[in-house]
Amino acid sequence: MKAKRLPQDGIVLEVFENLQEIIWGKIASGVKGFIKSFIENLLEEELSAKLGASRYERTSGRKAYRNGHYQRNLLTRYGSVDEIRVPRADQGGTEFSVFDRYEHRRRDVDAALGRLFLNGVSTRKLKGIAREIYGKEVSPQTVSSALSSLDEELSRFKDKPIEDTVEFLFLDGISQKVREIGIEKKVMLCAFGIHQKEPDKEERDKDILSFQLADAEDEASWKGFLADLKGRGLLGKHLKLIVTDGNPALIKAIKSVYPFTKAQRCIAHKMRNVAVKIRKANRPHCLKEAKLIFASDTRKEAIRRFRDWESKWRIEEERAVRCLKKDLFGCLHYFDFDKELWRSIRTTNILERAFREVRRRTRPMNNFFTNEASANRIMYGISDMLNQNWKDKTPKVISTN
Repeated sequence: MKAKRLPQDGIVLEVFENLQEIIWGKIASGVKGFIKSFIENLLEEELSAKLGASRYERTSGRKAYRNGHYQRNLLTRYGSVDEIRVPRADQGGTEFSVFDRYEHRRRDVDAALGRLFLNGVSTRKLKGIAREIYGKEVSPQTVSSALSSLDEELSRFKDKPIEDTVEFLFLDGISQKVREIGIEKKVMLCAFGIHQKEPDKEERDKDILSFQLADAEDEASWKGFLADLKGRGLLGKHLKLIVTDGNPALIKAIKSVYPFTKAQRCIAHKMRNVAVKIRKANRPHCLKEAKLIFASDTRKEAIRRFRDWESKWRIEEERAVRCLKKDLFGCLHYFDFDKELWRSIRTTNILERAFREVRRRTRPMNNFFTNEASANRIMYGISDMLNQNWKDKTPKVISTN
């Protein structure tokens, strides 16, 4: 028989929960009180050192005099610390090491808000999250300011030297809308690399090497992008394969900058091109048989399967057969490498994850960036996140020799 719950039990539980809230409220208040007192003591000590004398101290080494205080609120990871008494000197313009002039939020708060925004949290939701965590809402301008803190990191990323250990280079672009005066369609050019396998690691290092917002995915833009990669150190001494979606302008740019490197045609993009050229009634069977070409164990077998497929479909689906035939040689370069690498190097799918993150992030923003700076910041944040994830997932093996 189930025991009845007495009314006083609920009262006791409610009192206990209220007591917990009171206790934790006191703890939070005590922590912020300690931080406030600690900061104020640091400020007083620092000003004394700069003036060459403590409060009311008479000394010949004094450089200036105190001139009262002003109050400042500071948003920290521990919450908002209000009414901090900041001492002033009579000469004014005193700089403190505790915080920067005019600073009202600590940098770690900006970094946290920026990361949340980059991970898909809308500005509207950030207001509520900040209120729950820090006890204070944030405005859209605050989020924008927080993101601007990434500019220095972005600049370092763009200028960072690239080790010439890349064996497989993946190139692709994602179209994005950018609002300046009007809404313009631009493209984010991206480069991803898989590096040589190191003796002390089970897996190869891989990372997004660079990105660049361009007006169009034309030969000049790609050539400039590749020249920048080469100028930063990717000379191509160990580069064995460049994987692309087959963009003709990109192919021409590759031949100009890396003329002796094979270009693998992404088979996923190629099969999409083939699919749209097949009549709807034939599409399931014709496409299924075409995909078997790339399920072959050898290049010779793949060519044999293509010929069988060609002879079967060249009358009914001439356009599709012609589409695959003209790029078949470029689609089969992956057979020159170890079989364990085939799945990774025969498509540009590895870049699609970054593109999915970009689209997910722009969805709350009506699918366009507010300006070029916003596009670059968000792309950098996503690249940095993915690079860190790939780095953390690469297991290291300690040599016993």
